[in-house]
Amino acid sequence: MSTCPNQTRMSFLWAPRHGLEDIYSSESSGSSLPDSPNDLSESGSDGRSGSPAPSLYSFTSSVDGQLMLRQVYGRILNNQNDTYFLPADNEEHRRLDLQHQVITLALGGLFPAPDLVRRALRPRPGTPPAILDVGTGSGSWAIDMAKLFPYCTVVGVDLAPPRVDGDLPPNCRFEIDDANLGFAHYQGAFDVIHARAISAGIRDYPQLLQEFAQALRPGGVVISGDGDMQIFDEWRQPLAYVEEGTPGFSWTHRVFFAAYNAMKNRGGSIDTPSMCPTWLRANDAYTDVGWHKVFVPIGPWGQTNDPRERVIAEMLREDCLRYIAGLTPLLLSEGYLPESVEKMQREAAAELRELRIRIYSRWAFAWAVKK
Repeated sequence: MSTCPNQTRMSFLWAPRHGLEDIYSSESSGSSLPDSPNDLSESGSDGRSGSPAPSLYSFTSSVDGQLMLRQVYGRILNNQNDTYFLPADNEEHRRLDLQHQVITLALGGLFPAPDLVRRALRPRPGTPPAILDVGTGSGSWAIDMAKLFPYCTVVGVDLAPPRVDGDLPPNCRFEIDDANLGFAHYQGAFDVIHARAISAGIRDYPQLLQEFAQALRPGGVVISGDGDMQIFDEWRQPLAYVEEGTPGFSWTHRVFFAAYNAMKNRGGSIDTPSMCPTWLRANDAYTDVGWHKVFVPIGPWGQTNDPRERVIAEMLREDCLRYIAGLTPLLLSEGYLPESVEKMQREAAAELRELRIRIYSRWAFAWAVKK
């Protein structure tokens, strides 16, 4: 899998008792994190050992935090991958917790293809079933899966430590690592691999799917899910991009369009939601490819008597508002002027809060079984 020039792999086992409280908040003023998009640490060591799990690493000071995190335009970002340029601070993890609730409600559960997943995770003698959550974010999905399947081992991997309140389930752990560097240390180790909302940080998604195939046991299931950066109108048709002052112009669409281009320019596989089924079918390691698309209104603009649908729409609107606010580092690093970014964010937020537009977000899920 391709890597950045001179990139050194840093992969560590994370334990919640070793917190980053002093440096993890974007509101903190006393941290010593790098404050430039280019201040990536070039030091470090390969955390791999002979064990399938990376070496234990304890976070004990703000110096340790520099290995994982950096400040960019007022937000905390990961310090390992320059492709993924969304925040990794407390505020973003709260947004990801909310997004997790939205997706769980929209799917009617923690995962699509429930028959395939439950078959792969059925109890068996010997080695317990294992689950890998790639791009675990706040860790919500991994923790919920550990509770739902207490006899399974669950591993969450992300570029930055998750924010975990309380004790972890005993069968759940987290590792700090970059999925772009592959999973050679996890050959045939998992029965389910789940990757959600990571495409913006993945440089070669088809190659990542191949890495997943090698990390799965025969009969294991891979699940990929992501929100489409394309916005859809009230008839669920792609919203055409038009310039300001033209009928049909939307500030929300404008800021999503700007973010899409910025992510693509950074090398992210941002077209994964529409392409993933094709990539899975093209990979000889997989069979039983399936997909499912979920449309959710952004805001409660629709006429519905279902209180559940209204709640989901309201939650997704709040998720989008926080997502738009978190795009500042990405858009400023792309060369947008601060006043332009502020105007896009302000006007898009007003559109959504005042329900001036009737739009849908589409989430696309794809899955396959390892032969």
